[in-house]
Amino acid sequence: MPLYEYVCAHCGAAFEQWVRSASSKEVIACPQCQSVEVSKQFSTFGVKGGAGASSSVATSDNCSTGGG
Repeated sequence: MPLYEYVCAHCGAAFEQWVRSASSKEVIACPQCQSVEVSKQFSTFGVKGGAGASSSVATSDNCSTGGG
């Protein structure tokens, strides 16, 4: 089941809701005010390790490359 993000037009609350399918006619209600005037938001996907990757690059740049 996909997880969708919604914003309530009545109270402005942002919330997430599991939906059975994208084509489902399921009525989504705001958990705070119970209004059904909600709009689906565009979701962004998080990528774990973005900062860690640059840290590991910095670490490898600091390694000595010559044997001496």
